[in-house]
Amino acid sequence: MPPSPEEIENRQPAAKSGPASAEKPFPRGLQLEARVTAPTWEVGLAAEVQDFAPGEVILLVDDAVAAGTRVTIQINTCSFNGEILFCKRRGHRYEAHVSFDDVDATGLRRTPRFPVSIAARIFTSVSPVPLDARIIDVSGEGLGIELAAALPMEANIAVLSDENIALGEVRHCRELAPGLFRAGVRLHHIVKKDPELEKAAAESGWMSKLGVRLGRKK
Repeated sequence: MPPSPEEIENRQPAAKSGPASAEKPFPRGLQLEARVTAPTWEVGLAAEVQDFAPGEVILLVDDAVAAGTRVTIQINTCSFNGEILFCKRRGHRYEAHVSFDDVDATGLRRTPRFPVSIAARIFTSVSPVPLDARIIDVSGEGLGIELAAALPMEANIAVLSDENIALGEVRHCRELAPGLFRAGVRLHHIVKKDPELEKAAAESGWMSKLGVRLGRKK
């Protein structure tokens, strides 16, 4: 005799076990290394940029950071200021959402595109390593880039050049020739170069080279 609807409703779901209940691995994310600092901290936190949305950047950090904390996010030799919107445990790490305090929030407006030729690297969740690319045109709201691999529509990417780091969304991508693709990127944020970080990086590199040279002397 089949169970009544009341019996079915009162049954508890069976507990999951085995691999199906194992913790899901982190999505690959942008794999863009970063560092989080705050005025009251003695040391910063290592972080990884997972994703972003207009006005917000999502990081993975090793320690919890209280909501409302004013922080500086350093990416390479670029930096921006923001506030921790919320931070929650995610496996053995923490997912922190940080506001992006644009210096000019209305700066990304429709403007003519200008041809350029700037070497860049693309950070994206669809590739385990950065992709070599070239920025071929820029405007107030977007970039045109050429690279050797296709980028999926609506993918969030980070474009690292000598000038800055651009965070944007792929709006279109087409094949120009075998092994050559052109993509249009709508900009969300520009992370500007930080002169102090550039100076520190240059000094660190100079000291490292000096150490190598001194170490080679007999």
